[in-house]
Order: sequence, then structure tokens, then C-alpha cells
Amino acid sequence: MAASVRYEVFPVNYDARTNSSEEERAAFIQWLTDQTVAQLQAARGDAAAIHEAVKTYVKHALDANLPFEDIEEVLGINEPCIMDLAEL
Repeated sequence: MAASVRYEVFPVNYDARTNSSEEERAAFIQWLTDQTVAQLQAARGDAAAIHEAVKTYVKHALDANLPFEDIEEVLGINEPCIMDLAEL
């Protein structure tokens, strides 16, 4: 059985348009979610830092060519949204 994929650092070469691995897609989204939650938690009470964390999330998601549905799903269309995960 293959080991599951887990990113510890930004996977600069991940591209949803050319990578058809569901496991790598899930690992990228989990990495992006984990990073964003950590940034949001650190930014608690600082509107500018919260704005920057969301902006960074969107930039990484767009750079990876994630479909809009994936981007909006984590941001808050479905539960739990990124703000819930950050307990904001």
C-alpha cells in the first residue's frame, strides 16, 4: 500500500490542471488549509493580518490552478469553513 501524501512545505510545483492524483490534490488542499488556519489563528484580533492570511490563501490556490469550487469550499461555503477551523 502506498504511503499517503503530506506536504510540510509549500508544494511549488502542484498544478491542479496537470496533476490528476486525487491523493496529491487532497494533500495540497490539506496543506493549504493547515497553513491558512495557523495564519488566521496567529492573526486573531488583527484585521490587517486576517486580510493578509486570506489573500495568501487565495494566491496559493490560484497559483495551483485549483478550481473555484475548491477555493470557495474551504473559504466558507461548506462547513467547517476556514474561519471555523481557526476558531474566529
